[in-house]
Amino acid sequence: MSAPQRIHRDRPPQARHAVLDVLRRREFPGVPASVSEARAWAREHLTGQVSGDTLDVALLLLSEVFTNSVVHSDSGRVPGGSVTVHLGALDGLAHVEVLDDGSATTMPFLRAATPDGENGRGLALVDLLAAKWSVHHDEETGTAVWFQVCEETAVSG
Repeated sequence: MSAPQRIHRDRPPQARHAVLDVLRRREFPGVPASVSEARAWAREHLTGQVSGDTLDVALLLLSEVFTNSVVHSDSGRVPGGSVTVHLGALDGLAHVEVLDDGSATTMPFLRAATPDGENGRGLALVDLLAAKWSVHHDEETGTAVWFQVCEETAVSG
């Protein structure tokens, strides 16, 4: 597992989006059924923007991060919670950002999963397969986990 210094909690969103063509933004209910809906929506909008391998990895990581938002944040714990997905693309690179309502008790972090455990692999997969990724949290906007996947990381990951 890579070192956790890749996590930058204070990087502003405009710096992440400045070089990307933001394709779409959509808010989903913070419920487990929304994971597949978000994945289908992202597939529709990223197809043709990035290669098949890059798309597959981006969708896998989106599923992991969105699931984490539903399970570990107020988006999934509080009635009416939501998860917002931002998609961007540039020269075959996919940028995905998942914004949730945050949590008073937890922040996303890399953890060691047990070999027979069912949980704890989401951010480890992001760390392994994404070219870049990070976490940003503030009280007003909640918690954002973003990642970028490009052809080189999709094929070598």
